[in-house]
Amino acid sequence: MANYLILGGSGFIGGNLARGLVAKGERPKIFTRSSSSITNIEDILDRVDIIYGDFMDDVAVRRATKGIDIVFHFISTTFPSMTIESSVYDVFSNLVPTIRLVEICRENGVRKIVYGSSGGTIYGEPQEICISECHPLQPESAYGQSKLTIDNYLSFYARTTELDVNILRISNPFGPGQKLLGVQGLVAVSMGCAYYNRILKIYGVGESVRDYIYIEDLVDAIIIAGGKPGSSIVNISSGIGHSVMEIVQSIEEVCGKKIRKEFIPPRPGDIQVSILSNKLASEMYDWRPRVDFKEGLSMTWAHIVNRMKPA
Repeated sequence: MANYLILGGSGFIGGNLARGLVAKGERPKIFTRSSSSITNIEDILDRVDIIYGDFMDDVAVRRATKGIDIVFHFISTTFPSMTIESSVYDVFSNLVPTIRLVEICRENGVRKIVYGSSGGTIYGEPQEICISECHPLQPESAYGQSKLTIDNYLSFYARTTELDVNILRISNPFGPGQKLLGVQGLVAVSMGCAYYNRILKIYGVGESVRDYIYIEDLVDAIIIAGGKPGSSIVNISSGIGHSVMEIVQSIEEVCGKKIRKEFIPPRPGDIQVSILSNKLASEMYDWRPRVDFKEGLSMTWAHIVNRMKPA
């Protein structure tokens, strides 16, 4: 059995990944700030080991990676909506600590890093309907440029050292555990607006198209990548596009209520259509998404309603 460490293990992706590993009989270590909520993992607290620390603290990262075989890196301090003015903070809080993480992992004998990159922002304006890993990399946002820079550094280490690196360019994950009142995740934010009767702000007229992947399917892909020898860069996506308004209307059907909407000017740097191909993931990982989009919406809403019920 390998020893696993999840950086950001109390977050949306990290918490669901921890649950997936626990279901396979593993006992992962979770690295998170002491100020972070552990609500996402409260049902598995007796089957994980929590290490509190800051990603920018080399001493804490060195202690957390001691004796670890595989590191899952799902920490990010910035969001796609953050502007170019946040770039310096991004460098100091994401890029530099990730480079230090690689160096510390090599010192501690870690075999593999699995990194959660961005499929929706890293490629830029699409030159093909379904974007493959060979597509030119021309981000149009500071967030996408940051992710690309981290990808490039990790690829460099994968080429020049003994460390395996699996870069997963993830589309738009959704499902239980995502923040309803957060700043990213259209499905979660829309459901939060439906539940709390808040106004959903929609950029433009809601025509932008993205592909969305249910969290359990994403976790399956992450675990497969962690067990796969060698390094790779792979899209993880459903390969099926949905417009903003199509998603909102589907959520209204699932919730059985109308969402109040406000249409605001489009954001600079937003791509109109971004759909990722998952062909390589199918070939390399023998992986395919199993959960239908509307089925995933129904399960997500049911989870929200059940959690909000009084004890």
